[in-house]
Amino acid sequence: MSSRITELLGNGIEENLDPELKRAFDFDDGKVDPKLRIPANIRIEPNIFRVSGDGVFYTIQGEGKTMGYPTMFLRLHVCNLRCVWCDAWYTWNPNTTQFWTESRQWTVEATKKKLEEGWGCENPTVQKRVVLTGGEPLLQKEAVDSLMMEMKDWIFEIETNGTVMPSEMQLKFCQFNCSPKLKNSQNVEAARKKPEVIEALNKVDTQYKFVVMHNDDIDEIMNEWIIPYKIPMDKVILMPQGVTDGEVNKNAQQLVEYTKKKGFRLLGRLQCSIWGARRRV
Repeated sequence: MSSRITELLGNGIEENLDPELKRAFDFDDGKVDPKLRIPANIRIEPNIFRVSGDGVFYTIQGEGKTMGYPTMFLRLHVCNLRCVWCDAWYTWNPNTTQFWTESRQWTVEATKKKLEEGWGCENPTVQKRVVLTGGEPLLQKEAVDSLMMEMKDWIFEIETNGTVMPSEMQLKFCQFNCSPKLKNSQNVEAARKKPEVIEALNKVDTQYKFVVMHNDDIDEIMNEWIIPYKIPMDKVILMPQGVTDGEVNKNAQQLVEYTKKKGFRLLGRLQCSIWGARRRV
């Protein structure tokens, strides 16, 4: 792990040799064969999904207010931000082979079929739920609208970084799991803060999930997000950064007393507790 990342993010980042535990900063010096850098392989086209290598998978929701519910995930490719600790680096990081080679295009009809066939719950009383994640799913919001029209009996959750305006249909019918990016993500402020998007999300079914590592992050959330953007406290969740149960817990222990003092809700990452740092879970 680079000393730069240790200086920026502190000791909450674990060093390891397990390829499943890699994050974006592990590829700062990544080399990709120029022959693999084919723009057509990552291009987003109208009303057709650009899907990541994870595709669709059936699991439980591991984060936020719907934690624990049976859920289908659809992971889309490409993102407009560059978070240094991102564990879905393969959806956006051009310094990785996976970014250029794993994604594929699916029609809305094919995506609907894969989601329906992947649903693994035998209990007919359980509401079918799909989480659109990424990458940044709202870069493909036209295709998302088309999918919603085809799957009206499903609950849709959209995981977004809060910088792309949703469609009117999405604002009306979706739950948004918005994860605004703090300074610790190392994105420039103009890219990670879009006041008009947060204003729209405040009016609908949105939870705000902030990735935190230090008490300073909590002060930043209050002073640079909650107060200026008038975000209701009961919509805010703090999630300790980490890709393993041990790392999440370590960061939670550093934060919990200050979290209690400031009155925030602190939740972990259930998928890390159960499976560790694996894809498609």
